[in-house]
Amino acid sequence: QTTPRAAPGFSEPQHRKVPVNDLLSEEHINKRQKLFNPTKSVTIPKGFTQSHSETVYFTTVDGEGNACSMINSNYMGFGTGIVPDNCGFTLQNRGYNFSLEKDHPNCVVPNKRPYHTIIPGLVTKNDEFEWTFGVMGGFMQPQGHVQVLCNMIDFEMEPQTALDELRFCISDENSGLEGTNHSVVYVEEGMSTEVINSLSKKGHNVVVVRGDDRSLFGRGQIIKSIQTTQNQTQNQNQNQ
Repeated sequence: QTTPRAAPGFSEPQHRKVPVNDLLSEEHINKRQKLFNPTKSVTIPKGFTQSHSETVYFTTVDGEGNACSMINSNYMGFGTGIVPDNCGFTLQNRGYNFSLEKDHPNCVVPNKRPYHTIIPGLVTKNDEFEWTFGVMGGFMQPQGHVQVLCNMIDFEMEPQTALDELRFCISDENSGLEGTNHSVVYVEEGMSTEVINSLSKKGHNVVVVRGDDRSLFGRGQIIKSIQTTQNQTQNQNQNQ
């Protein structure tokens, strides 16, 4: 319920006050929860931008626990298609996600950054580094991040298993794969028939994505602290 709200109202903080604390408050979350119906699909409001990625994520950690989580994107294949003289790269095209509507919070103006999908992640616990992570895939990123977080935290998966786990992507009619013109729940090839049929019965338009098209769900990287791994192993041994 949060993702489709983002595009219509978000802007660079210097140009519009984004009520982050209100959005993360228990009161707001409880209101949004009431819009969720586990027995049937709900309409996704328009505003979810078309998905283009061409993003590279990398992360590194040194022996002292200093971590870097870095993501970069030229957007839409070759970005603007403009190559500076005597340079071997194209200029990025992130400005594509500006709005041209005059009164829109994300309207293009000088000295302003556009709404974008650049989301490098880093997890801490008690102000100590736990792990770095990132998922690519355009506007799949926030959904992919949540799914990886759930795999690591709720299901206690190891990094590679968390990344390999099948994913899904919720999209509105303006951001689907070619040939679709309605709200879609994309699921990765390998998702059980039982799950797919259950979603369909609840009114969701489910599309199974196969082969190279699975890049829709984004690739990812994770580096987990050795100390975190050791602590988890000790806790598991104690529980046994």
